Amino acid sequence: MTIFLVLGLFAGLYLLWLLFRLAVYALPVASGISLAFWMRDHDYGYLAAILGGFAAGVAVLVIGQFLFTVIRSPIVRLTIAFLFAIPAGIAGYHAVQGVIGFAIDPGVMLSTLSWIGGVIIAVTAWIRLASLEISQPAQAAAGAPATTTR
Repeated sequence: MTIFLVLGLFAGLYLLWLLFRLAVYALPVASGISLAFWMRDHDYGYLAAILGGFAAGVAVLVIGQFLFTVIRSPIVRLTIAFLFAIPAGIAGYHAVQGVIGFAIDPGVMLSTLSWIGGVIIAVTAWIRLASLEISQPAQAAAGAPATTTR
């Protein structure tokens, strides 16, 4: 019995770690799933829907990360960060509500903890997206010619 409690604790901690690690991918996954369902509903077939949804998710991820890295306008970067952070926050809200809902009764406390978890996960997605920025030494090396001193 004790081994199951310990394994359950480790499984819960692993799922929490996984939630924080994958928070930045909420927008690409949601867009890929949405396109796949749309394609399936419009009689494209299951294989085409799966491939189209996968391609859409990858495209949203790559284009979003590329635009966030390249564009220097703070307003546009803020908009791109919100586009990635809001779906992560919604997913985090529902994940926290689902997990904590097993431990406490529905009510104000569950809703408050779910909102706090959603905000924390949205901020985590924002930080992970911002960590894709080009580092300062790489910018200096790309912009300035190499000089050697003797």
